[in-house]
Amino acid sequence: MDINAIFERVSKDTSLLAQIDIDELLKNVNDEKTDYLDNKTLDDILDENIKAVKSLGLVGSKVADICNRLAGYRYVENIYEIHKGKHIRWIRHDNKNLTNGAIVLDVKFLDNGCHVLCRNTQHRLFQIKFNECFMFQKLSTGEQLILMAYEHVRKM
Repeated sequence: MDINAIFERVSKDTSLLAQIDIDELLKNVNDEKTDYLDNKTLDDILDENIKAVKSLGLVGSKVADICNRLAGYRYVENIYEIHKGKHIRWIRHDNKNLTNGAIVLDVKFLDNGCHVLCRNTQHRLFQIKFNECFMFQKLSTGEQLILMAYEHVRKM
């Protein structure tokens, strides 16, 4: 069978088309606060991650290794950009190792600074001082969609 014939048959098969409800997707994206993504692309997010990792004094393959492991994450510069229920990873200023991460449960403002209450995969609860580490939060599908849309607009 010819590859072109297969392609033609598949392209006409409506059962293979995606059943994505664009209106529902846009509604969900609009419900989420995403002002920190305004006019940014995936490349901008990657550049911010690289800049944050390099500011720790790391160089060479260590920077590349950490940035590869942070694919799909964004650098959280301000505490208000942290979203509850999402996965974060962080690098402490003192030991410079990327953690496996945890899920954000709450943000607390205490006398000794801002703390992020988390739960790890072993269901252990703990707090991280926001000012003592660099935090990276997992990008949701909606956030990635927004970044790709800005990238498309920028290319036009």
